[in-house]
Amino acid sequence: MITESFINSCFSIILNQKSKIKKSKALYRDIIEILEFSEKGTTYEIPVNIKSKLECLKKIARMLIDDKTINSIQDSISLTERYKDHLPFIDLLINEELTELVFQDYLRQVRVRKKFVGLFQNYDELVRVLNSVKDGTFDSLDDLVEDYEGTIKALYSNMMESQRNITIEASASLDLLTDDYVHVIDMIKKKYERTNKTPTGFKLLDDKILMGGYEPSRLYIWGGGSGSGKSTILNNMIIRSATLDPMMDTTVASKYIAGKTTRVYIYVTMENTIEESLMRTYQALFNKTSQEMLADISTSRVDIAKEIKNKLSKSGSTIVMKYFPGTSVSPVDLMGVVDEVIEIYGKEAIAGLYIDYLDLLKTDIKYDIYRLELGYITLCLKTIAVQYNIPVITGSQLGRKVYSIQNSKELSLDQMSESIKKVEHADFIGLLAKDKSTKDIIHAQIGKNRSGESDINIDFTVDFSRFKFLDANFCANKSKDDGTGNSSSCLLSKFEGLGPRF
Repeated sequence: MITESFINSCFSIILNQKSKIKKSKALYRDIIEILEFSEKGTTYEIPVNIKSKLECLKKIARMLIDDKTINSIQDSISLTERYKDHLPFIDLLINEELTELVFQDYLRQVRVRKKFVGLFQNYDELVRVLNSVKDGTFDSLDDLVEDYEGTIKALYSNMMESQRNITIEASASLDLLTDDYVHVIDMIKKKYERTNKTPTGFKLLDDKILMGGYEPSRLYIWGGGSGSGKSTILNNMIIRSATLDPMMDTTVASKYIAGKTTRVYIYVTMENTIEESLMRTYQALFNKTSQEMLADISTSRVDIAKEIKNKLSKSGSTIVMKYFPGTSVSPVDLMGVVDEVIEIYGKEAIAGLYIDYLDLLKTDIKYDIYRLELGYITLCLKTIAVQYNIPVITGSQLGRKVYSIQNSKELSLDQMSESIKKVEHADFIGLLAKDKSTKDIIHAQIGKNRSGESDINIDFTVDFSRFKFLDANFCANKSKDDGTGNSSSCLLSKFEGLGPRF
């Protein structure tokens, strides 16, 4: 894995003083980790001259981590006999004219090897499992399958963590006076431009709260109690977004190509089986009750598959549904699902990953306390969002207090059950509660929103007989006068100037 050419590239990266690209301590640590991993795994003797250059590279990287300047490092190593043969080479690289294109190519070489190191941190364990298959020395087939699955998931987890660290590093440091802003500005554009967002299909949410829709690399959680519509709102947001007319909606128009699937919504459910999910999707799409849908099927008067395909194809979208039993899959398994869809449609087509729901996932790392598991799962979902640069949207259970909610003002983040880490790791928290006096209203509060306003109260009107969230209205506290002498929970137009009713 380590060649003299790669070592020379690393020297160029860390020594060159003319590059405008920011070099961080994380980069120097990555280079050291790659070199040490390669030395450990090498089965042949490294030539003396290469070994000396490798040791020199590690020494310089460590000195840069200790905040030494290039000039002081150059002076320091010039006094030792150990690296004197490399001094002319070092002098040359310090003042080398290195184009940004070449620098980025060198940097990619480091990133690829860093991923390799992260992926095979448990290489010895993988070899052990494979050898047990080859030699027939495993204890039982059940144990072998369990060992192999655990090893593969560990490989995925290592790769996921490595990618997360790379992404964080890329945006973690910027000297506003001396650095080139190009890379960071490109990241801002990709994240915040409306055409790169995934709409919810609810005008109020997209225009007033999410500023265009769900953003790439962010984690969104809709929390609620049983019967509050967690599954339904996720399903409805997929349907509404997937069927937006590209000729009428600028958010999706830029990606639309006639006759091609350009937006793919991945829906992973552990709550409802595939047949239940299909029924709910059809009912919401075509405004049907369960009885009406069953009548369509039994009389063969409607080709349900054809109707749904026609609806989706008009907007260049598809929905990929996956069902798993509760607590049978982990975030690492979800990565496999996303990779599978990417193989078919390409990475740029993924509009979002929707998971129903967070609390039904399992963790590959065992904790004694359940809230720690939920915190870890939430962090992993955030990592998936960052790694694939897609929005991840999920539901979560609220505590028992939610069942006594009278209006949206009574919802709060401390009702998020089990783990406050769910709140800390998420970029958005929407809280849902069923109205106790009517079946047609779901109260909601935006408790956290990193891309817009929070502490906003909403009421959704719903029709659960057709599994539909119909519309959304800004709300005020029931105990407050709305200015007309009435004590109303919802102001259906002009609430604090935020816009008309949708």
